[in-house]
Amino acid sequence: MMTLRPLALALALLSAGPAHAIVGGGTATADVAAQTVMIVSTRGASCTGTVLARDLVLTAAHCVAPKADYAVAILGDGEPRLIPAARVSVHPRFDADQFQTRRPTPDLALVKLAEPLPARFRAARLSPATGLPEKGATFQIAGYGVTADGAMKSAGTLRSVALPSIGTTGGIMVRLSAPEGAAGACTGDSGGPAFLDGAVAGVVGWATAAGGARGCGGVTGITLVSLHRDWITSTAKMLGSPLPAAGL
Repeated sequence: MMTLRPLALALALLSAGPAHAIVGGGTATADVAAQTVMIVSTRGASCTGTVLARDLVLTAAHCVAPKADYAVAILGDGEPRLIPAARVSVHPRFDADQFQTRRPTPDLALVKLAEPLPARFRAARLSPATGLPEKGATFQIAGYGVTADGAMKSAGTLRSVALPSIGTTGGIMVRLSAPEGAAGACTGDSGGPAFLDGAVAGVVGWATAAGGARGCGGVTGITLVSLHRDWITSTAKMLGSPLPAAGL
């Protein structure tokens, strides 16, 4: 049974002050907001997710793999409320030690909700692209995270920023970085969508400060979803939320 008190406390803290997210970004458009949700947990952590069905969310595995209760926080419809997660399915090849070993694994998970999201949300379209994107391809990432490392009171508002690809890691992850200065994902943006040509092509997994230092605004890493479409599709069906056929 879900322990609601710690989750409710997280919501209260989020609504207590000004909220911003994504380093160097701006307020997300209504279209992006309709496809993006905030995930909270009894661990006291928060992440971001992408709506794949009214009761199914795609996020990063490291966001929901630790033992805890999880829920989607509904913000902007009056008093904040929670929709509990009924089931969580983590990609079977995800390795929680990947950040120490520096060997990327599929940092992906699906969250089945106990009830549908409000009508203002809609399912995102998975990118039909195959293979690795070209260097310089521009992605738009979105998240509910903080504007600077450690600035926890700045979390809770959805923001986005456009970033070009600067390369790949391990054949499954793309590195994004803005040449003009600090921009990218930060704490709380993990699991958020990375759109390419209007479709979800990746899931935010990690971020660094300039020069690879700990922090935000340097490089953002995203896991490509096209390489794992079969797992996403089969797992969504198993969870009772089948996705449309590719290209629809």
